[in-house]
Amino acid sequence: MRIGAGAVCAAVVMAAVSAVSSSPMSASEGILWEKDGWRVRTLASSASAQGCQAVKAPTSRLDASGVAPWGFIGTVDGRLSLAMVGPAAERMIGKKVTVTVDDWRLPPAVPRRLSRDLAVIGELPAKQMSRIAAARWLTISTTTAKARYRMTGAEAALSAVSLCANAIRAAGAKPPATPRSVNRDTKSETSSRMSAGTGFYVSASGDVLTNAHVVEGCSAIGIKGHGDTGFRAVRVRASDIKHDLALLGMLMPPINPPAVLAWRRETRLGEYISIFGFPYMGRLASAGTFSRGDIAALAGMNDNDAQFQLSAPVQPGNSGGPVVDERGHVVGVVVGRLNPLAMVREKGDFPQNVNFAIKSAHAIPFMEAHGIAVAAAEPNAPRLSGPDVAERLRSSAVLVMCAGGLETSSR
Repeated sequence: MRIGAGAVCAAVVMAAVSAVSSSPMSASEGILWEKDGWRVRTLASSASAQGCQAVKAPTSRLDASGVAPWGFIGTVDGRLSLAMVGPAAERMIGKKVTVTVDDWRLPPAVPRRLSRDLAVIGELPAKQMSRIAAARWLTISTTTAKARYRMTGAEAALSAVSLCANAIRAAGAKPPATPRSVNRDTKSETSSRMSAGTGFYVSASGDVLTNAHVVEGCSAIGIKGHGDTGFRAVRVRASDIKHDLALLGMLMPPINPPAVLAWRRETRLGEYISIFGFPYMGRLASAGTFSRGDIAALAGMNDNDAQFQLSAPVQPGNSGGPVVDERGHVVGVVVGRLNPLAMVREKGDFPQNVNFAIKSAHAIPFMEAHGIAVAAAEPNAPRLSGPDVAERLRSSAVLVMCAGGLETSSR
């Protein structure tokens, strides 16, 4: 099954949850994701390991993969290892090998057999994964042989195999029971065990801010921003249930610093604002949607002073997205909308476009308490055109995919 890059997370997670096992190098069966010569599939279940593998398919003699296909293994316990497949891998079992990434030599390792013709060369150091993903060449050598491989596409493959392994771990987890909330209906469910929301970058190291309810009950989380070829695995660094905020950190730091928006602490009634998010994922534009409106009230539901009301259209999947002013400065975080069906039952009237966001004055202290140095707004920054604001938001926003979430249609 060939999967396009735009559907990496959904395909990897959904297929990994349902897959039972597959042969390590079957020609096409069991492939969950494929790009730049890389193929991700589940590992054959065994007592010693369970997870996923990313194998670089044979391409040319130049990178030696025609002789000994190689790749990565991610197991459900969070470990990432280097692996080889085929007769060449079998010949290295029990022998000391040296692995070099560009000009950096990893600790010596002794390959071990994992299953059939699949050999684990050695576990990769977790703190050096970004360095490994950014490398150009990988060299594996023994006393009698040496093979050199191109690292093209390794970053996306590492992210995909890590997310796939997390999804398999999530498959056995029971979704926690969580009560519904009137103003938390903007997390879009894409399947009975998957959901989508929005987040945005708040640090150069790739930290992402979103709503706590977007990642509530998730056993595996992936993010994908504009220009990304695949999803990046993230974890919840911190959460604030009271204000419905969560801070996500990447498992592997980004090679290039992401686009980070500046923040403004105050909000003004009637000011023009813009939002960006990923509503109704799988039905609307996968690249995200841009909307504009006004700040309609300086309080949220039941006079909640931590929120404000906005008129920009908000739909399921917009949760966690940025709200910015005319200069592109963040003034809030989308949190939800008034549940129209609940209001019809309660008041006999259908509310129109009543949406809410968390004020920046409450989001900033949360981030600062967890080590995020928030970029301050420029007082004299010029007003931006609609297209310029949209481009700035698109560069910073990310789609947040959750595996192992609530078994509901939307919230």
